[in-house]
This record gives sequence, C-alpha cells and structure tokens, in this order.
Amino acid sequence: MTAFLELLNTYAIFLYIAGVVAVLFGIKMLFDARRAARTTLFTLEQEQASDRAFRAVLVMLGATVFIGAVAGINAFVLPAVPVTPTDVVEPTSIPFTPPVILPSATPQPTLTLPPPTGAPTARPTQGAAIPPTAAPAQPTAAPPPTTPAAPPPTAEPQPTLSLIYLMPTLNVPPDGDSIGANKVFFRWGTDANGGLEMPATLTESDRFYRLVITYTSRTTNQVKQRIYCTKENGIDRRTGMDIDDYRTDAVNSEFKWNVTVVQAPSSDACFAGNINPLSPVSRTFTFFLP
Repeated sequence: MTAFLELLNTYAIFLYIAGVVAVLFGIKMLFDARRAARTTLFTLEQEQASDRAFRAVLVMLGATVFIGAVAGINAFVLPAVPVTPTDVVEPTSIPFTPPVILPSATPQPTLTLPPPTGAPTARPTQGAAIPPTAAPAQPTAAPPPTTPAAPPPTAEPQPTLSLIYLMPTLNVPPDGDSIGANKVFFRWGTDANGGLEMPATLTESDRFYRLVITYTSRTTNQVKQRIYCTKENGIDRRTGMDIDDYRTDAVNSEFKWNVTVVQAPSSDACFAGNINPLSPVSRTFTFFLP
C-alpha cells in the first residue's frame, strides 16, 4: 500500500495531464455528436449521435472523478500514512564514547644533597689532654656531576574539545540522485555494512549535527543556504525537509549538501553559525529536484 501511494505521489503530475486529456477528448466527442445530430435527418443516425454524446459525458465524468481521486489521495491519505524508509537499513544503536585525552605527567628529578660536615667543637680548655689527631681521610673518588634540578612542572590547562569525531559518511540521498517527491529524506553516519560510524543520537546538550543545503538562485544568481541542526543522524520525511518551494528557484534544479558535527550553546546558535566544529566537514553530495 505504501509503495502504491509513493508511486501515485511521484507520478501525480502525469496522471493529472492524462485526466485533462481525457476530459478534452470527451468534449470533442460531445461536440462531434451534437454536430452530427444537427446535420442528419434520419432518426437512426440521431440516436447514434445521442449515444456518442452520452459516452462523451461518461468519459468526461470519469476523467473528472479520476483527477479528484488522485488529488484527494495526495492531499489527505498520503500525509496520514507513516512512511518507513526502505533504502537504508536502520542499524542497531551502539553507544559511542568519544576518546578522552589526558595530559601526561612529567617526572620530577630528585635532588642529591651533599654529605653533612662536622660542626667545629668548642675550644679545649688549658691543661686538658689533647686528643690524638685523627688520621687524614683517604681521598675518595669525586662524585659524578649532577644535573641541575629542573623546575617543578606547572599545571597544564585542561584540553579543549577539538575534532573528536570522524568525518560523517553521507548515505541518503546518494550523490547525483533525482527526487520527484516534495520532501527529501536525509541519512548519514553509517558505513557500507550498515554499522554506525557516528552516534545515532548526540546526547550531549551542546552537540549537534549541522546539515547545510546550498543552491544557486535563478532570481539573484547567488548561492543560498538552508541549515538544519538536529540531534539525530538523519531527517525523516514526516518531520520534514520540505524544499519544494526552492525547486523552481534553483538553477538546473541542483542542490548540494554536507554534514558537520558541531558544538554550540543552543540550536539557534548552531543555525546562526556560532559553532565549534567537532568533526571534519563531510563530502558534498548533489541531488536534483526535477
């Protein structure tokens, strides 16, 4: 059922054209039947003309009902049907822990103190026996020279956040894809085997995926951007990246997109560009809205 609704939405314009052609064909049949009825004098031919006129009315009525049915399905039934993307298999969420870089401690050399020397004794009193003179100590080998003590290491500042995530891999829409629907589904962060390269959800309050869509405007001949900040590694069609309003304004119906993991105080700051990149900017993919 979902595939039929998607097909109906994709080719709705062609179905409308076919219905209009059928209505015009019925009008021509009706005019021909009335002309034949006016120009003939025979009852049998007038009855045949009446039958053709009746069939023409049925053709026009059927084409009108067909156009109304297609429009009603696209307007009321399709938005109410939950859309599940089938082009990318949702991988199992795996907790992602960013690496923590700790400063290494610098070893502090120990200080070597010289041997203590004997303090001089008090002057001997007169008449006291003179103690025997101690034999001079044999000279010993000179101690090896010691290196000057290095100053104690100062406290290093705490490391700041830098590029702690991999470059996001873009998945959907693939590069060069042509999309007929009004809303575009985006997905990134999974490898060719369906495994997560990026967190499925950024749980930190100040981290966002920043999706940037660019196109060249026909009216101003300048590059315009549409920015979307999200915690998830994708945007589904129900929450909506509806860029159908820009379909006719983009030169050659061409759009480009990329994704970056950023740090920002809030979603509004992420949108405004007050960010600190936490990953390299992904490759730039192109898609078309014919």
